[in-house]
Amino acid sequence: MLRISVRCRISASTMKECIDAITAVVDEGRLKISEEGFRLRAVDPANVAMVSFELSSDAFEEFEFEEEEELEVGIDFVKLSSIIDMGKGETAELEFDTEKHKLYTKLGSLAYTISLLDPSTIRKEPKVPELDLPVQVVIEADVFRRAIRAAEKIGDHILLGVDGDVFYMETESDTDKVRFELGKEQLIDIIPGVVRSMYSLEYLSAMSKGLSRADHITLSIGKDYPLRIDFELADGYAHVSYLLAPRIEAE
Repeated sequence: MLRISVRCRISASTMKECIDAITAVVDEGRLKISEEGFRLRAVDPANVAMVSFELSSDAFEEFEFEEEEELEVGIDFVKLSSIIDMGKGETAELEFDTEKHKLYTKLGSLAYTISLLDPSTIRKEPKVPELDLPVQVVIEADVFRRAIRAAEKIGDHILLGVDGDVFYMETESDTDKVRFELGKEQLIDIIPGVVRSMYSLEYLSAMSKGLSRADHITLSIGKDYPLRIDFELADGYAHVSYLLAPRIEAE
């Protein structure tokens, strides 16, 4: 078997925030590696959420990719996250050995060897659906996460909507209700309209943790359409996009 070797060095904290963004949706996936960097697209087992991730090779202190063809490896990102978490404040050195199906990770005086997953045992990369999402809201990530935490105390689903140039998030149960509302002057930017869709709070809560290191996020919303959340990590070298299917409201 042809051996394709990749060696790279990156801040452990940067790598951890990128992995956390992935594990907000999936535990494992097919990571594509090329001279341009890392990329991944994966959907959760319930087909409710999708994550698209790209990390430029410019984010790395060193990046060696010796082959012309793109490399695909299967990774247990939950396991890798727990390992990278041991290297706070240090540099992570990663080496992918496809001949032995191993990932060698060095964090200071710690050296880990973990087995790569067989990509054929992992779901294929999904296609990104073409969506007409007419309204966009750019909001501070911390503000969005605060609204999600408030909604979790009330119900299981949350309504996201725009009425003109006012963005709102609303959750209610049989007895309680919470509404979060921001006008144009309180947002970073908005493309106005009149739309609303309902989503699972469980998924949005997980996604809000994955974007915790982002400065701001862009929400693209339609009427009873999937929600798209776009944001950057790693000083702008990483781009992450989430798609979340709506929960269609009963008439």
